[in-house]
Amino acid sequence: MPATHHPAPPGTTSKRPRDAGPQAASGASDAPPSSRDAAADGATAVGRIPVLDVRPVVQHGRRPAKAVTGESFEVTATVFREGHDAVAANVVLTDPEGRPGPWTPMRELAPGTDRWGATVTAGEPGRWTYAVEAWSDPIATWRHHAKIKIPAGIDTELVLEEGARLHERAADGVPADDEGRQAVLAAVAALRDDSRPAAS
Repeated sequence: MPATHHPAPPGTTSKRPRDAGPQAASGASDAPPSSRDAAADGATAVGRIPVLDVRPVVQHGRRPAKAVTGESFEVTATVFREGHDAVAANVVLTDPEGRPGPWTPMRELAPGTDRWGATVTAGEPGRWTYAVEAWSDPIATWRHHAKIKIPAGIDTELVLEEGARLHERAADGVPADDEGRQAVLAAVAALRDDSRPAAS
């Protein structure tokens, strides 16, 4: 199915293939069967964190997007959620043999527009796909609240403890021998250190 974007089922992933021919990478769409069925009858599926308007797209999805092998291109999408909690997103390229590559973090293109983008590269000829994944970002949400509440002296101890607990949960997902785990645990200790000023 060429380059037609099908909204993801209630997860938060939106997939779109990208082909790299002998000298080009091009895109079409490959969504899960439930999404294809829903799109065929005009219905759309949207999760708690919708991923919409994924691009590049050519002629409203009737033609595959193309790029020269090795050429970088930008994948963009509208990513949002209800309320004020922060979201984050990334792009995952899948090579012509179906192997997912490393994910590329997306950045908000213009704050407040819900438009996110990342630059990726299809490194070899063939039919590539890409998926945009989005999720709630509790640490970014906490940081936003902390930047407001701590300087104002509002619930400072509570805000610091919430941050410590969030970072502890994050550390639980990192292997014990990973250096990153120690950095996250050091942040937990700093958040609970009463001898440090809260605003440092």
